[in-house]
Amino acid sequence: MIVLRVVEESLAALLGASLILLLGLIPFDKAFCEYIDWNIILILIGMWTLASLLTRAGLPEYLMFKVLRFAKSYKDTILLLSFLAGIISMFVDNVLVVLLFVPVVISMSKYSRINPLNGALLVTLSANFMGTALLLGDLPPQMLHGVAGAEFLDFIFMQDRPSSFPILMVSFIITLLLTAKILIKEDKEIESIMTIVSHKEVNKKLMNLTLLFFIAVIVLMSLRREISNTLAQYFRVYSSVEYELKLGVIALTMAILAALTIEALLKLNKLKAPSFREIIEGIGWNVVLFYTSLFVVVGALEYQGVLLSLAKYLQETIISSGTSIGCTVLYWLSGALSGFVEHDVYILTMLYALRDLHGLGALANPWPYYWSLLWASTLGSNLTAAGAPAIYVAIVLLRKEGLKISPLGILKVTITYTLISLVVTYILAYIIWFA
Repeated sequence: MIVLRVVEESLAALLGASLILLLGLIPFDKAFCEYIDWNIILILIGMWTLASLLTRAGLPEYLMFKVLRFAKSYKDTILLLSFLAGIISMFVDNVLVVLLFVPVVISMSKYSRINPLNGALLVTLSANFMGTALLLGDLPPQMLHGVAGAEFLDFIFMQDRPSSFPILMVSFIITLLLTAKILIKEDKEIESIMTIVSHKEVNKKLMNLTLLFFIAVIVLMSLRREISNTLAQYFRVYSSVEYELKLGVIALTMAILAALTIEALLKLNKLKAPSFREIIEGIGWNVVLFYTSLFVVVGALEYQGVLLSLAKYLQETIISSGTSIGCTVLYWLSGALSGFVEHDVYILTMLYALRDLHGLGALANPWPYYWSLLWASTLGSNLTAAGAPAIYVAIVLLRKEGLKISPLGILKVTITYTLISLVVTYILAYIIWFA
């Protein structure tokens, strides 16, 4: 139902979770207390709140205006917008990035009398690309934290080698340059790019205040282990209670403090900002519902022993071949499958299967497999709208402008981008992690 978009994704996920609970495939108390990862749900709510505030303050438009001053041609503008979309998507939901950037590409293309399809899709695919680079981006890195305990700094460097951020950043730049050269043939000069962007007034006070809380979240997340150790020592002395600070607690606490601070300044007429109620309404509750239901569905697979069977099958077919071959097979299999299935569901299922393998002692070091799964699934999802909802949103925006879009025209862009990104990332991953 999610792939075919019979109904809205969150409704389909809720229906699946409800049926599983009604059929007794998993006890309600276990689903609610054990299998729903509330830490991830709190991260989603907290980060979505801060991202929503930054968006309302006009941060994306502010960054676009700063960046577009350096663009002199259509190709330069597409490259800069795509790069900026990828960077912002490390912190903001990629669908939101598409909603902000694609209309700019459409307006600019009309102004230049150029078909906007390739440019709009390039921006969209770039927004989806970098979501796995850091812990704050898309859901997969947050799931990796929940399942395997990956910390914020682990996405930059772990086990004495570069990990997600540096590998994906290098791959992203190479992919963007190659695909732009292949797909963006027009190099028409644009005299006044700044007039193309519909600029709204930037609320600098709100933007700066929210950025302070956002930076605080990043700093506290990167120091989570040290803070947890300090708190554990304190509680041992006074109450003999061990304590581990959760990332979700950090994200939600900073979001609440930001909202309360804004509400107080709003009442004192010292800040023009959304009210606390508007902030709460701005959270993507349908997304929260989708992922909560997703945990129930995948939890039922684990409870019924399906994931353990999958783990044993992986051990016999893929893992037994050794790290180089095993990671390679998992990488290309994940890249292919995630183009046609909801990649978040696939990633969560496979993460649990790999964790079970590690628990059985069949996988001494699971991290090359974890990274292989995350990178390939994220990049492979760019193949079709079924894998990446951001592509579907971009197509809707293009069609609203009365543009006729052929499936072949879309696939020409997505296949090119996906293949290049998968090959480039695989080469880097193999050298650094798989070999």
